[in-house]
Amino acid sequence: MLYLLLASIIWSASFALFKSELASLDANLTAFLRLLLALVIFLPFFRTGRIPKKARLWFALIGGIQYGLMYIMLNEAYQFLNGWQVALMTLFTPVYIVLMDSIWRKRLDMVFLLASFFAVAGAAIIITQEHALYAGSLKGCLLVQGADICFALGLLMYREHKLKIPETSDSELYALPYAGAVAVATVGTLFSGGFGQLASLDVNQWMTLLYLGTISSGLCFFWWNKGATQVSPVMLAAMSNLKVPLAVVVGLAVFGEDPGDLTRLIVGSITMIVAIALAQERAKDIA
Repeated sequence: MLYLLLASIIWSASFALFKSELASLDANLTAFLRLLLALVIFLPFFRTGRIPKKARLWFALIGGIQYGLMYIMLNEAYQFLNGWQVALMTLFTPVYIVLMDSIWRKRLDMVFLLASFFAVAGAAIIITQEHALYAGSLKGCLLVQGADICFALGLLMYREHKLKIPETSDSELYALPYAGAVAVATVGTLFSGGFGQLASLDVNQWMTLLYLGTISSGLCFFWWNKGATQVSPVMLAAMSNLKVPLAVVVGLAVFGEDPGDLTRLIVGSITMIVAIALAQERAKDIA
């Protein structure tokens, strides 16, 4: 659980930091640079001979989904949402984790679907402005949900496949997920033309990318997936939301982001928390 806790604390400041320094850049390019830095960190630990050939492909695929596709969608969401809003919308992650785990194990029931409904309702309350749904906020919310689904799916897949090769340490294989993620981000950046922005990056943006790529992405994603192999899906779902209140506080208090309508924020957050609690309690009952 220590790995999950450390990652959550570090991630809490990453949302607002990205919004303040990098949101204006191409989403594919920032994903590519962060993931490339993360890959460089783990290449020295890579041990090909200790990983079965079939497993290598799986871990590369997992990284392409969990990090590559996830980051492209998450980074694009910053075009429409504040950093704290992006963090808040990731409250859905535990619902997706328990929902996917239930489908995986063929034990889906209506409680999880009800929890998903409450989660969506809570998000709708928060992003509604003056009794109308702002199209940009809606798009941002949908992008975060797509990113969340990719992250949750990759997390569960990593947990399942890593448990099959206990003799191989996480650090020895972790270059593979990042390699798969870099491949996806590279294709995305080529199509978007994002590489053309490289020459325009300033010192602050490079420093932010260096920190986010090596620490927030590199070490924290490694800690998170390693921690996922040490706890149950229910505990994993619960820990997934620890970063959210911290990120909201950092975004509002430290980076001075606009909180919008506080009443909607409070009501929507409570509705989303009910969804999480409902899903987690049901998961305990059927575990």
